[in-house]
Amino acid sequence: MYSLRKRLLSLVMVVSICLCVSSVSSANQDNQTTSQAVTAAAAALIGDLNGDGAIDALDYSLMKQFLIGTVTDLPVQDDLYAADLDGDAKITALDLSLLKQYILGLITKFPKNPPSNITTVIMPLGDSITDGITVPGAYRIKLWSNITNAGQKVDFVGSMSNGPSQLGDKNHEGHSGWRIDQIDSNINGWMTTYKPKIVLLHIGTNDISQKYDLNNAPNRLSSLIDKICAKLPSDGKLYVAKVIPISYADVRNYNNQVAQVVQNKASQGKPVFVVDMYSAVTTSDLADGVHCNQNGYNKMADVWYNAIKNDLGK
Repeated sequence: MYSLRKRLLSLVMVVSICLCVSSVSSANQDNQTTSQAVTAAAAALIGDLNGDGAIDALDYSLMKQFLIGTVTDLPVQDDLYAADLDGDAKITALDLSLLKQYILGLITKFPKNPPSNITTVIMPLGDSITDGITVPGAYRIKLWSNITNAGQKVDFVGSMSNGPSQLGDKNHEGHSGWRIDQIDSNINGWMTTYKPKIVLLHIGTNDISQKYDLNNAPNRLSSLIDKICAKLPSDGKLYVAKVIPISYADVRNYNNQVAQVVQNKASQGKPVFVVDMYSAVTTSDLADGVHCNQNGYNKMADVWYNAIKNDLGK
């Protein structure tokens, strides 16, 4: 009798997982927010294998595929952090079992707890779009809000400082009018002084505006990326943005070059990632044809946050 009950319970769990997959897919199509998304954010995304902000049957399916070898790389950037649920520094069948129990409501948290009270050091780096000519504080205002509202601690670093009172940390390295080569000339000193774990780089607009040796812009960017990566800590990351549109020039060719340079560096094993800022902002989001208005900067902040959210608090 006990064996029969056990088999029935196993069947119920399998059916429940299947139903979860169906319901989650529907929920994603409808862009609905679930309570599990909140739980995932509070848990620093342990268990969220696809990086969508929820712990659900899609993550269960990914882990199962990972364990049997159908999938060798998870969508999140730190596979072990997201999928090692028991804290033994391995991804095993026990983690799969824990994930299933969580989804079915049999447990409410995993044995591994997210690190507490860890402050992520971030350097916002670039030109006046990072500084914020039209909106002092630029994208940093909402980015700060996004990070702290998620319960994470952040330290913006740099030799510059500006922004409104609601921006809790005003430091940055946004230098109005500067090109790639000018940032490159100073980056070693800044990296040594401030030791950021994450660097957010948006640069190249002034190279385009000044028509400054554009044929060699990719080489200058390549040199800058090498210097930043050489100074990052072992778990550090560099995020390089495709620059936002400007009203008087087409930046798409440069952005294609940015993506190619970053891809080449990543293939060499460097911790650098491209961020598609260009697609998030339109010229209607510009206050003066170059710099964003508040709405545009809010869009930039959300793009940066979505890129780095899985790196915070580690």
